Amino acid sequence: MSDLDELTASLDRDLAAMTDLAGHIADRLGTPASAPPASPAPSASPAAEVHGPRVTVAPGSGMVRDASPPSQRAHLDDLVRRFTAKTPTSKSIAARHRRVLADSRAVVGFRRATKEMLYPLAASNASGSRLEDVDGNSYVDITMGFGVLLFGHEPDFVREAVREHLARGIRLGPRSTETGEAAELLAALTGMERVAFANSGTEANAAAIRLARAATGRDRIVTFQGAYHGHADNVLGRPSGGGTVPVSRGIPQSAVADLTVLTYGSEEALEAIERDASRIAAVVVEPVQSRHPALQPVEFVRRLRELTRRHGIVLLFDEMLTGFRPAARGAQELYGVVPDLATYGKLIGGGFPIGAIAGRADILDGVDGGYWEYGDDSTPPADTTFFGGTYLQHPVSMTAARAVLGHLKEHSPTLQERLNARTAALGTELNSFFEEEEFPLRVRWFGSQFRFEHHADMELLYQHLLLRGVYVWEWRNFFLSTAHTDEDVAFVADAVRGSLRELRAAGFFPTRRPAASGQAPRA
Repeated sequence: MSDLDELTASLDRDLAAMTDLAGHIADRLGTPASAPPASPAPSASPAAEVHGPRVTVAPGSGMVRDASPPSQRAHLDDLVRRFTAKTPTSKSIAARHRRVLADSRAVVGFRRATKEMLYPLAASNASGSRLEDVDGNSYVDITMGFGVLLFGHEPDFVREAVREHLARGIRLGPRSTETGEAAELLAALTGMERVAFANSGTEANAAAIRLARAATGRDRIVTFQGAYHGHADNVLGRPSGGGTVPVSRGIPQSAVADLTVLTYGSEEALEAIERDASRIAAVVVEPVQSRHPALQPVEFVRRLRELTRRHGIVLLFDEMLTGFRPAARGAQELYGVVPDLATYGKLIGGGFPIGAIAGRADILDGVDGGYWEYGDDSTPPADTTFFGGTYLQHPVSMTAARAVLGHLKEHSPTLQERLNARTAALGTELNSFFEEEEFPLRVRWFGSQFRFEHHADMELLYQHLLLRGVYVWEWRNFFLSTAHTDEDVAFVADAVRGSLRELRAAGFFPTRRPAASGQAPRA
């Protein structure tokens, strides 16, 4: 068997195992399972090949191929014509800069059939829930800065705080007064003892892992399949042959030599951690994986907390996306689990680059040696590990974070409860439509983050949504913000319904099965 065949088979096994696991967990929790849809789907494309944090697909795959029916090929031709006619300036910008600009986003999901529509939309302005591209097209944005913009584009309280700061100069170098205030707010909101700031989620996770190793004197790190913890080499591994191998070229085997990747939510994962506990510095958990929002293994995480505490292993929650969005204390609050460390980013910067590590004081003391006072003979009591960088605690990011965290303190938990309810209503409405119309997809959500789950190639759906004025991005994780109105949500739902009906009319989905004789149609 070739390496590619082996990887393809492995991915198929992982997908089947994950689907089965989600069903078992849903049964235990009494929540709807992530079940395969009942109606037939377009023919599935060849299994994706994993390359680092992006996924490539076979260039000849897709919803439309050489052997597709004429109606489907005609539909694709018309879709390409309409899409490129609507967004010509974005396409010309992508073409003009491709030779000099190395940009992974511009090639995600490359397929020959749709390559003429494969370019990022260039925006000219944005406000609230909407943005406008360089061709003057308006969109309801459900990408929301990849989860950053909980309050929409340019919320007044962030814009005003940053404007006031910049009116007095950036002041890079000296400490800004907002830095300590942001730290106090973050600690108060999360219940953690100490806080350190970084420039991004990748930096925060890398620093947290280093701190865990320094605190425990151990090297091994455990992560779980399906999670993403940034682009540092030491978390970019996958299981293979009983060990861990790099996910792409450019990452040396030595980088993942101390990394174990297990199946999230499984009994086998707990057993593996128990066996290897004396070597493990930290178990890193994305409590609700961004690409598997239906997988919420509450009991597993609670048992993991007990296991790590018993063996002196640092439990690290990566709350880049779940932090503050579903609840004030993120997934920790909803799971009833307090980790030793938690990492944050995205929304706390209000659109500015930021990362943060919060947690136990004895672990965070590895940054600066711990607490000491003036006027006596005290000194930093702890040993330190390396932690630093030019833009750490950047004054503009700290100003924005101070504004965001203050807003969260004032408006939680009502803010999250309303947003969660709106997302649940959207998901429930669309799932009812999918079931009634027998479309092979479902919406899965956690808090105000959601995702369309399907088991076949459906890339044309997303091109249709863009064409209908809904801004989506390449990795297909979506978010509602406090700026979205009821009208915005209805617009999104209408766009999804219209897109799927247009695809069905072109022959991509079977027509609905007629109701059984004597059975009234469902309302």
